[in-house]
Amino acid sequence: MDPDTFDIIVVGGGTAGCVLASRLSEDQALQVLLVEAGEDLTTDPRTIAPSLGSSLLATSSNWGFETNPQESLGSRKTVAPAGRLLGGSSAINGFAFIPNSKANINAWAGLGNPGWDWSSFVKSMNRFCLAESLPVADSQEHSPLQLTVPREDSEWPHVWRDTLATLGFPVTTDPLSDNILGSLMGAETICLDKKRSYSANAYLNDSVRSRNNLTIWPQVLVERILFDKPNRTATAIQYRRVQDQTVRTAYARKEIVVSAGAINSPRLLELSGIGDAKLLQRLGIDVVIDNPNVGENLQNHPMCSLSFETLGEEGFQTIDQLLRKDPEAISAAQKAYSEGTGPASRSNLNVLAQLFLPHDNSLGGMLDSIKPHKDGTTKSIAEAQESFVYSILTSPSEASGCYMTAPGFMSFAGDGTTVPPPPGTSKFFTIAVHLAHPLSRGSVHITSTSSPESSSGVLIDPKYFSHPLDLEILARHVQFIETIARTEPLSSHLKPGGQRGPDMLAPGDLTDLQTAKDFLSKRAKGAHHWTGSCSMAPQELGGVIDHEMRVYGCRNLRICDASIMPISPRSNIQGVVYATAEHGAQIIKATM
Repeated sequence: MDPDTFDIIVVGGGTAGCVLASRLSEDQALQVLLVEAGEDLTTDPRTIAPSLGSSLLATSSNWGFETNPQESLGSRKTVAPAGRLLGGSSAINGFAFIPNSKANINAWAGLGNPGWDWSSFVKSMNRFCLAESLPVADSQEHSPLQLTVPREDSEWPHVWRDTLATLGFPVTTDPLSDNILGSLMGAETICLDKKRSYSANAYLNDSVRSRNNLTIWPQVLVERILFDKPNRTATAIQYRRVQDQTVRTAYARKEIVVSAGAINSPRLLELSGIGDAKLLQRLGIDVVIDNPNVGENLQNHPMCSLSFETLGEEGFQTIDQLLRKDPEAISAAQKAYSEGTGPASRSNLNVLAQLFLPHDNSLGGMLDSIKPHKDGTTKSIAEAQESFVYSILTSPSEASGCYMTAPGFMSFAGDGTTVPPPPGTSKFFTIAVHLAHPLSRGSVHITSTSSPESSSGVLIDPKYFSHPLDLEILARHVQFIETIARTEPLSSHLKPGGQRGPDMLAPGDLTDLQTAKDFLSKRAKGAHHWTGSCSMAPQELGGVIDHEMRVYGCRNLRICDASIMPISPRSNIQGVVYATAEHGAQIIKATM
């Protein structure tokens, strides 16, 4: 057997890619190759201890992308980290595992994607269970990923719940519900033994790696996909070994599945000759398939945070001294972690809420502008999402803002990186919010034919707030953060006249809507929830792949990762990426 020929090649060993390689290689008749540009760090403490993952952001394990200057953000560029290691972003992210809403998934199906409705997709979503309740069953029926909800060991969670209850919101007790509304304690990808559970160590465990039909190549960069052009068939990948820079070819007998993420998947397609013919020809790339939808429809959640100084009462501990890198606080956290407790054993970001906005008559005219057509027709993905968002904003049971709290100071510099608390010993409580369903759409495209070995050569333009309704909705949620902070019992634990986050004005100033919008211009950033750039939809609506994830114009090239989501999930996308990969693997098996 040719050592460089396989049945299926999976390009990208990230969150989705590891799932695909694991599930597809369950069939012993298939020779599967998984290719990842980054290292295999599954035994590295930084991918194991929850508190150390962020240290990888300043290493080659982060692609280190950034956006172009955003007009709506005062011409600021913002960082766009993405995992470049086996396991991808699941090895360096903030652990949140939140399912998509039933309405959101059905909106995908409504675009013309049979088999992706909630009744079908929920079977893949149900593979994921809390570790405490995981049934004893075959791993082919249940995900090996461990999910836990950390123990409540401070007063903040119940104060948060009680405050939102005062404002009329319910408590969601099931963190894996298909329609979260109100406060909740979110699930995290942290094992029962308080180690990170992520795509590489869960789906590519020792048992999976021992399969003689699975080959894993870390530190191998795929430069382009090769085609039999007369038949438009994907035949091979051209790759470069990172360590010795040799360029070689690996062949696929059956299929190539691209799983490189919402930035790198369209990038690889364009470098391979699939994309807008005008762009490709301008760069001197031979056009294999002309599809101007490649790299378009890029979506991300805009977000911001507000920090409030607390009274520092007993039982209301914060992580501010850890954020200040205080040696005594670090030592105490390390000791607690050795016992399976304390702030180093969790994300400290799982006290959450998903909320609708109180009725606001001033939005009436803007809502009318996105009403669905009476005849039910739609001309594009963007138009379909407007109809979907209209249904969300006019529903009393659907959230338009996703809130995250932190027992400490959580603020961002102009480029979107985190900044430490002010010097001293003051303690903070932070409330952040992101827009659940942004209507603004951007793009990601190559700017050169250079090898995709770094963050250069690609232009990421999310076009934040380019749809006017996005700013209107998020500004009102920012105002609502101030309402929450003024509401009992939370208000009793915040210091009157205390310090606040950067650019936060005096209490009450955000009651002026324009002031809230100006605050967003200065302080909003993008969450790291990139989706949509290779959307699954009919090509005439803006799609790149069909409902079986096949690239239009090529029968044996598929894409399966966050880039295929035509309408962004409501909240953090990690859980939806995992479920999409599980779902996609079953589709590939059934249609190969």
